[in-house]
Amino acid sequence: MTMRRPPWWLIALLVLMAFAFQGTRAIWEPDEGRYTAVGLNMLESGDWLVPTLDGEHAHLTKPPITYWAIAAGVGLLGHNEWGARLPGALAFVGTGLLVFGIGRRLCAAKPWLPAVAWSLSLGPLIAANIVSTDVLLMFFETAAMFAFVEAWSREGAGRHRWVFAMWVAWGLAFMTKGPPGLLPLGAMVAFLAVHDRAMLRGLFRPAGLAAFAVVAFAWFGVIVYQQPDRL
Repeated sequence: MTMRRPPWWLIALLVLMAFAFQGTRAIWEPDEGRYTAVGLNMLESGDWLVPTLDGEHAHLTKPPITYWAIAAGVGLLGHNEWGARLPGALAFVGTGLLVFGIGRRLCAAKPWLPAVAWSLSLGPLIAANIVSTDVLLMFFETAAMFAFVEAWSREGAGRHRWVFAMWVAWGLAFMTKGPPGLLPLGAMVAFLAVHDRAMLRGLFRPAGLAAFAVVAFAWFGVIVYQQPDRL
């Protein structure tokens, strides 16, 4: 029988690896300090639309999802390292659960194995303990891949729903780091070009592309509307 839900010990492992070291050091400069400062300015000013590094001048080098997440974490846990790093820790846990979900399709005999191997790898663990865009980006990209694998495993309306969910996840990845968030999409297209041309044709459905456009570009549109020179 295929395991449908992650076992309790896998969830415990993910939570332990995600949270064990979050409060053990101060915020590092310059990168962690910059991301945290922008999130704090959002929280204190109440302006969640335009990120600022100093409270006055727009800081638009990245889309705002990471700043929103940091501001929410600090608002929940207070002005401390735990609050700033909470989004990364939760994204680590969420990514591990998505990897388990992919494992149910691609490694049905031991669906927990990919998640265990991933969660004990040095790269993801280090990234989850650094305030940056990378862990949230990893979460949304993995969500897109999970939705893709689910779509590839289904037919009919079920496939269409998962393709739609995949495009929403790609939109969130774009809103986290811009065009680099879409790099795995190239691998997905190449895979389908070789193995499943029929699904490749159905991958770019208008509803999914419209959802991606709304999620990915709405914030950019508002910024350009307010400040046309930003285009």
